[in-house]
Amino acid sequence: MMKYIAKRLLHFVLIVLGITGLTFLLIHSVSGDAVDILYDNATGASEAVKDATRNKLGLNDPQFIQYVRWLGHMVQGDFGVSYISGNRVSDTFMSKLPNTIYLTLTSIVFTVCISIPLGIIAATKQNTWADYLIRFLSFIGNALPGFFVSLLLILFFCVKLNWFLAVGGEGIKSIILPTLTLAFAMSAKYTRQIRTVVLEELGKDYVIGARARGVKETVIIYSSVLKCCMPAIVALFALSFGSLLGGTAIIESIFLWDGVGKLALDAIMMRDIPMIQAYVIWMSLIYAVVNVIADISYRVLDPRITRGKEGVL
Repeated sequence: MMKYIAKRLLHFVLIVLGITGLTFLLIHSVSGDAVDILYDNATGASEAVKDATRNKLGLNDPQFIQYVRWLGHMVQGDFGVSYISGNRVSDTFMSKLPNTIYLTLTSIVFTVCISIPLGIIAATKQNTWADYLIRFLSFIGNALPGFFVSLLLILFFCVKLNWFLAVGGEGIKSIILPTLTLAFAMSAKYTRQIRTVVLEELGKDYVIGARARGVKETVIIYSSVLKCCMPAIVALFALSFGSLLGGTAIIESIFLWDGVGKLALDAIMMRDIPMIQAYVIWMSLIYAVVNVIADISYRVLDPRITRGKEGVL
């Protein structure tokens, strides 16, 4: 197991280097830079002033030198200073992270509570009206883009019912609509996938044997089938957990949720390179760590995988 983890960590380092290098090149290939945006509306900002600012920020150095300098600081936990605000990138990023973690956890909880029961019902009631209805709703949920769902929720809950504020707000009310928006899309996707996994498991010999012995259907589903399906379900939700922790920029921007997704979108619009690079590193870390945890959990939940690799199966 330790050898496997070390191998994955080595792959992760190579991936991070590749992603950050490619991102850095793409950012610098765009015409203009942060200084042009910073002085865009300023009066009396001459080219000499702009060039002095570029020298101060190190933007006149060759791109490779800029990248190596940033990478060296990043290894020490220093992501530099924002070109726009002048604040430390790490401090700004960490101040937004709790909001994104909060939104991620609430969305995952809602998704689990919706998709797993509906997926099981659709599988156990295959080709009945309940199955057809759940599959139809899942299809609609997959077809609707997130921003459109968020606008529908705002129209219904904010404009028609006047239960919530469209943006902002305080307390638990401020997170309900963005959570519902994210959970709606994820539940639609995972309900169909969980249905498929459960259906496959229901066709196996041990289920047929349990039914022949008179074991109750609920016992078969929740004591055996669901347990065997857990590795696949964990892998599905691990991927979503990683993407949500990276921030959902569009949803956060619509509801003005002050998380890392909105921070990244603002940084891209302002070409704040240190902030963008910090966000790329965060996304890389999240996906790598979550994938490793998912793989380890997969092996713990289903020992047959490890035994199979050792030639036991």
